[in-house]
Amino acid sequence: MEWVIALLAVGCVFFGAQVVVDYIKYKKVIEPRIDRMEKAKADLRSRIEEAEAELGHARGEIGPAKEELQRLQQEYREIHDEVQEETARYRNDPNSPSIGG
Repeated sequence: MEWVIALLAVGCVFFGAQVVVDYIKYKKVIEPRIDRMEKAKADLRSRIEEAEAELGHARGEIGPAKEELQRLQQEYREIHDEVQEETARYRNDPNSPSIGG
């Protein structure tokens, strides 16, 4: 009966050694992949930070430009209204010279 226990012990030791060997092989294959992924991750993080910085800069430039655009649109509307008022006044003025003559 002792030989059965000894055989089981040897089998367990062999199985444990096989698990360790498989882990080492797996680690050798996976570590380079993990390193490449970590580098890609760091590269992407730096690119994201650069893009966020550019976006913040662009947003800073958009604010004054947007205000200027709104001011110019308001000025356009005012001038357009004045032109319409003058046109209406000209058409309704009996003393204005007629274009057709």
